Amino acid sequence: MARDDTGLFIVDQHAAHERILYDRLCAVSDNVPSQGLVLHQILDFPPVESQLIAGEQELLNQFGYYLEPCGEYQFRLTAVPADIPVSEAVDTIRQILMSVTEEKNVTAANLRHHCLATTACHGAIRQGDELTVRQMQLLLEELARTNRPYTCPHGRPTILRFDRDALALMFKRT
Repeated sequence: MARDDTGLFIVDQHAAHERILYDRLCAVSDNVPSQGLVLHQILDFPPVESQLIAGEQELLNQFGYYLEPCGEYQFRLTAVPADIPVSEAVDTIRQILMSVTEEKNVTAANLRHHCLATTACHGAIRQGDELTVRQMQLLLEELARTNRPYTCPHGRPTILRFDRDALALMFKRT
């Protein structure tokens, strides 16, 4: 929650951080920056997903995920997008693969938006995560510098504003 002279603001910290990460990822022209993993992870996938991963290596690389085959249905994860926790990598990869298979007549732009939005969502702080006052200030400052600070990439609001008059009405004060 925040306030100024005009009223009260409720900020969805997850949606706000998601917008910030999405805009950062979109600012990168072709490839999302990735971070190499010191300890590679061995990931098991079912046969269908394994075939998709093998066929979509270039796409996954563009989004910052680097996987190497290391078994019949296993891949070694060597790098993830710089803003994504390693713990979210498998779920995000699966969502990218689902969007590739489920979307009919998918355009490159739509696929890019969906994949970047998914990656940003998985990398964003979670609802209920406790932030320090300084972290909250930085989040609001960074959100203010984004192209669309009032919604996350999925269209959910990041901030709800209640002006003084609306608050007075809610409390039945005239």
